Amino acid sequence: MFDRNAIEEIAEKSKAEKWPYPKIFNSLKDAGVEYYETSVSTHEIVYHGSGESWTEPAPEGFVTLEVSPTFDGAGVRDAILKNQRKETNYTEFLQGIAAAGCTHYRVDMNTREIAYMGDNGEAYIEKVPDFKE
Repeated sequence: MFDRNAIEEIAEKSKAEKWPYPKIFNSLKDAGVEYYETSVSTHEIVYHGSGESWTEPAPEGFVTLEVSPTFDGAGVRDAILKNQRKETNYTEFLQGIAAAGCTHYRVDMNTREIAYMGDNGEAYIEKVPDFKE
């Protein structure tokens, strides 16, 4: 069951406590999220589940990003790796994937995959590892 209040709480708490992404993923899945989509240029995140949706607003002060017209899968992968190594924060991660031509990404909770997509149907797929505390 899609629990909007739980999703909002996860969105806030995970940022404040700097949760690792697999923990955020599992928590959102437990809250009934089936998939979500993020617009890279605007930082708009729309969560979907049980026929419902909720849009998380962009953080205060977020500046719209320009996305490169050329998709570069290796550049997307590099931005992901830098973020996983904690060399970048989330906004810098978005800047990195925007520079690599990623316009949006879709996270599928059932397949545990994130598809980073360009304007012309290009995609780079990343698996979400399981989280163990």
